[in-house]
Amino acid sequence: MKSRISLRQHCLRATKDALLTLVKAGLWFHCSPKLQAGAQIQNDFFGINIAPSSDPRADDYIVERLRELDLQNVRMDFTYASLGSDAERLLQRVLAEGFKVMLDLLPPFDDAVVLADDSVAQERWREFIETVTDRYGVQVNCFEIGATPNRGRWSGFEPLSYLVAWEIACKQLAGQDILLAGPNVSDFEPISNIILLAEMQRQGNAPDIHTDNLFVERVIEPEAYDHRVFGRWMTNIFKFNLVKKARIYADLTHRFGVKQTVCSYKCWTTKRLSRFSDTPEIRKANYLVRYLVIAATSGALDKVYWGPLICSRDGLITDGAEGYPKIDNVSFYKEVRGDYEQFQPGNAYYALQNLVRLLSGAECVQVVSADNGINHFIFNTGQNTQLHIGWTRDRYVLPLQSLYTQQQIDEASFLDTCGETLDHQAISFSEQPLFLQFVEPQATKINVEQIERLVIPKNTVYPYVDGVEFIPWHEGDWIGAIAVKTGEKLLEKADSMLPESLLSLPQLGVHRDQRNKVWSIKNPLNPDETLIVKQNRVQGLKKFSYRFKASKGERHWNNASEMIRRGVNSPKPIAYFERTKNAAITHNYYVCEFVADAFSARDAFVVFAQGEEQYSGFDKDTIFRAIAHYTCKMHNNQIIHYDLSGGNLLMTKNDHGQIDVTAIDIGRAAIFEGKKITEKMRLIDLRRICYKLDWPNREIFMQAYFDEYGQVFGPGWRKPLGNYERKQRTKRKIKQALKRIRGKH
Repeated sequence: MKSRISLRQHCLRATKDALLTLVKAGLWFHCSPKLQAGAQIQNDFFGINIAPSSDPRADDYIVERLRELDLQNVRMDFTYASLGSDAERLLQRVLAEGFKVMLDLLPPFDDAVVLADDSVAQERWREFIETVTDRYGVQVNCFEIGATPNRGRWSGFEPLSYLVAWEIACKQLAGQDILLAGPNVSDFEPISNIILLAEMQRQGNAPDIHTDNLFVERVIEPEAYDHRVFGRWMTNIFKFNLVKKARIYADLTHRFGVKQTVCSYKCWTTKRLSRFSDTPEIRKANYLVRYLVIAATSGALDKVYWGPLICSRDGLITDGAEGYPKIDNVSFYKEVRGDYEQFQPGNAYYALQNLVRLLSGAECVQVVSADNGINHFIFNTGQNTQLHIGWTRDRYVLPLQSLYTQQQIDEASFLDTCGETLDHQAISFSEQPLFLQFVEPQATKINVEQIERLVIPKNTVYPYVDGVEFIPWHEGDWIGAIAVKTGEKLLEKADSMLPESLLSLPQLGVHRDQRNKVWSIKNPLNPDETLIVKQNRVQGLKKFSYRFKASKGERHWNNASEMIRRGVNSPKPIAYFERTKNAAITHNYYVCEFVADAFSARDAFVVFAQGEEQYSGFDKDTIFRAIAHYTCKMHNNQIIHYDLSGGNLLMTKNDHGQIDVTAIDIGRAAIFEGKKITEKMRLIDLRRICYKLDWPNREIFMQAYFDEYGQVFGPGWRKPLGNYERKQRTKRKIKQALKRIRGKH
């Protein structure tokens, strides 16, 4: 069978269909990005993608995990080689166990490429459809045809070849009581959906289920408006967030005569999350909950199948396999590649288990997903309890007392993302979803409109640290933030960190007292801990220039918080406080943890410059490589220290006998979003730390850095270091000359 229309005809039709639909839809300005209460979450809303392993024991494992997750809906990819293989064995097992299977039928990549015009490939596809239908047509819940036709490099499909595959499948299944799903467009590309759905409808073969892989991974946060659709300058005009995207797809479902809208594959990859966080598994669990709660309450999706159950990069369960298959799992989740003994559920697995348990059959009676970063949902559950779920956008926090009375907080039971009951009373919502359970229905102390108008300070960054909550604090004419560890009392901690309290405590030692003062104290709430206090003073011309900047206390807090978020060691922030007026030019304070039993890079470098080969039990190569690893990781995470002297890098020996490096004095650091840190920027940042080394040792250190950087070590590194050395010599000569002049007078 030749393709019914030429490529030129297809392009003309596609252009006409796309333009006509866009005009009729009015560019979907009628599709609101805001959630509304009233959504009823069906018991079968949640599903999962599964794949076989060569080890038959994995079949039992998968069934056990599906039972544990309480999921009935599974999706499997199935191709020619699946017949008589591990895939068919798993398919037969899950069907025998009573699971509802969406079976995605797809040709091999090479056949998909030529399917539009190759009659032999078309006949193979027809025979495959016939064979699978004869064996499983009455057992599977539905057949999905093909995958990701807008990602030809993965699936082999182009629109024309996909439409031929769809037409053959429809003819083969005509007259049978079998549900058909498609076209499985990946990401948010509604033009692709329009072109395919319009042609499928024109054939008289509109699908029963409109499937898409509704990713929002590239905008990172599930709630974010997508800047990639029309560019950043149009982001807040069109407001394409997950809610609006789902509603646009539901609108297309209705326009082309389809019954249901299903997201057939969704995940966040550990690899991508690792670029933004040192705890990607925790972030994956957080985003899973945030995505699914929004998707379930959007009213636009009938079902969501989460991405692979088992996969080291994408899955809820890791299998220990390295690398990644040539064809992306979103197009063909072919197999579990790791060993059975390596299977290990991660945080996201337990997060999904918790969500399915709590939300299946629940009714959403109040919802907030606002531009101020607050997300708050109230559900009436089928368990005679009321469930509240809340979180903020990344880096924000919201004190619980903003929404609840103290009595309500006292009566609530708290669960974390993974469903574990907290043994303490939470004090804030953060980027990690928090679950509150009440025996009786509870209303927030302010209504939805008031919640949407709440002002969350966006200038302060709040990290995620296990066992610590971070919260803004305002008392008298002091404003700032504090960290509250599990077991500490909020009011007591806040009172102990106010500047008046800090200044009244005995000083263990003064580490600096020039432009700024730095000293150490005992933690007033735990005498076994030592804290560092930095009093930032503003003098001279800086009293003018600092008026246009955040206070140094806030900058220290934000830089430490962001470094922790990105997995770059810095002493954990404990508190910062500044005046409510003229904050940047009046005394402000920053408190952080003390790095105990540490030596500085400067200490080691001075010794190495004298010809020694070891310092503090470590040889020179080990110290150089530890510092190179740390600084390169910092730069790779888009952080430039700008004051990277040897004294600002502290080293400690960890429990494994290795070196941990920590950066201090980070007030000048610049932390970028989306900006590549160039080699020139890296070298300029490194020149201070190299200053105490002689040239042979500088070369050894820079070789270690370039090894970490993964770039060729060339002679260009010498220029910025040489320039800095000449600058320092000149400054030293000027200071000596001024000293001699003053001495004469």
